[in-house]
Amino acid sequence: MELDPRLPDERGADVAPAETSAEEEALRSQDAAAGPTSDEPPAEPVLPAGPVLPPPPAPLERARTPWGRILVVTALVSALFGVAGGYGGWLLAREARIAPATGTVRVVSGATEEAVAAAAAAAVPSVVNIDVTTNETSDSGSGLPKDHPAVPVTGNGSGVAFKRAEDGGTYIVTNQHVVADADKIVVTDSTGERIKGVVVGADEETDIAVVKIDAEIPLITIGDSEKLVVGQLVVAIGSPFGLQHSVTAGVVSAIHRSLPDFAENAKRYPLVDVIQTDAAINPGNSGGALVDRTGALVGIPAAIFTDTGADDGVGFAIPVKTAVRVATEIIETGSAKHPFLGIEGMTVTADLAAEKKLPVEEGAYVVNVTKGTEAEKAGLKPGDVIVKLNETPIRSMDDLLLAVRRHAIGDTVTLSVWRNGKQIEVTMKVGVKPKNL
Repeated sequence: MELDPRLPDERGADVAPAETSAEEEALRSQDAAAGPTSDEPPAEPVLPAGPVLPPPPAPLERARTPWGRILVVTALVSALFGVAGGYGGWLLAREARIAPATGTVRVVSGATEEAVAAAAAAAVPSVVNIDVTTNETSDSGSGLPKDHPAVPVTGNGSGVAFKRAEDGGTYIVTNQHVVADADKIVVTDSTGERIKGVVVGADEETDIAVVKIDAEIPLITIGDSEKLVVGQLVVAIGSPFGLQHSVTAGVVSAIHRSLPDFAENAKRYPLVDVIQTDAAINPGNSGGALVDRTGALVGIPAAIFTDTGADDGVGFAIPVKTAVRVATEIIETGSAKHPFLGIEGMTVTADLAAEKKLPVEEGAYVVNVTKGTEAEKAGLKPGDVIVKLNETPIRSMDDLLLAVRRHAIGDTVTLSVWRNGKQIEVTMKVGVKPKNL
């Protein structure tokens, strides 16, 4: 039998072998029955007709084919990109731990999206409790019998670490009324460590004082009270009723508030240009910190309006701009200077305008001009009505106090003044308030 030399057709089907005759089939049957007739080895078996396929290549050989090479290269490139991507992801994750995503606040103890918690975490380490002991005697007006032994009276307030001393200690700003007449001061930091403190100096007019301790504690970040807006979140930190490092939150209720009725004695200015807030401020919060959402210091809580002696939602803080200026002057010179025109006056009302026959019903009425002051040098006189300082309208004596306080000593200002029915302008310098006044 011979194999058909034809190849599989185009569809890959095998082609059948040629047909054999009946005679050839009979001879084949006889040969099979008779068996082999010689010693020659039997012929090789014949495979069915069809395509002869090569054996499959070994795995290594597959890689040598063009498509195999492509697959290997693709696999290697993918692996490299995977390693690079993994490393990049690790870097991003590491960077995320270092720099929090947008919307979080970086603070001392970590990162948080809670604004009050972030502000507190950043500022609390710089806020201290101040325990004060004063020895009351019969000479101090305490009502004790004559020759009675001194009786220790204790109180507490708060303070804020704001400046490093040259010898490595820390300066703490607080209220003057917190440390007034103190015989012993103990400062407690946020870790609970108790440290002896000494009063460097105090200023009654702004209710600011400086205490120094021979230890280093974290300094607070100084903010910008000039950029505060009504409704802005603020956080108060202090020791109300002796509860150290308490945190309350609220908003800025008003700015540039002036409160003449808060003057406690003839030596002290009223509260002028202060921040009003509804953050809970109670006895013991005085001298502490009022901070913004970043934990930066914007004010020093100093007073409250209350009928009960506790918080009624109306508290006042000295702007940090004033507090730091005064505290720095105390450290450098032992006292602070204050801008001063040199007049005593009152607010113009309709009744006063009618009585004095004034041409206006608003303004600051000059009652007296202090001798030797810039006001006397500029020619201001009793009976003058000041209605403007530079471009700032003056509708009351409070407005004039505020406008003067917002200028530096030595600044030149122009006053619009009504005198004898005519409006004139008076140019003068802002002077220094005499210490004995």
